[in-house]
Amino acid sequence: MPNFYTTSSNVGVDLNNQSATALFALGTKVMGTNNTEWVYVETLTAVTANKVVGINATFTCGMQSVADMDSGFTLGFPQIAISASSYAWVALRGENLYVMMTGSSTLVQGVVPICLGGSAVSTGMASMVATSTGTLAGIAISAQGSAGQTATATAYPCIITWPRYFAPSL
Repeated sequence: MPNFYTTSSNVGVDLNNQSATALFALGTKVMGTNNTEWVYVETLTAVTANKVVGINATFTCGMQSVADMDSGFTLGFPQIAISASSYAWVALRGENLYVMMTGSSTLVQGVVPICLGGSAVSTGMASMVATSTGTLAGIAISAQGSAGQTATATAYPCIITWPRYFAPSL
């Protein structure tokens, strides 16, 4: 998985590591390589690399689920594992960001429906299996996984433009 670097003028930004102490104001945003945008957050719980987090108005975050989507949280995509009560940069959008997904698809890259996992899938996990709830817009897989991918969780490189919950009925 790629290492990311800031392209903003903020001194001391490390997009690839966490910290036990706050080094920046929560909510600080920077731009990075691969057209990425990042926000500085504090985690409420341990966060697994590449799983989806929900960032609230005070810029604290935890693993996201379908049940949390109606709360209006911003979706974030941590590229590293983050310990509970630690501080780190979480990606909001960009290219070549990895997202952990389950399921398999024979669709061409970029056309796979991506859904946030519900009760059958662990919190923070996206799925390539279409569901009636939890569908996400603004995310496209940029490289199809290996042929015969199973339900085993795999991190896929994605292009994330403006991730949001998409209600198909609207």
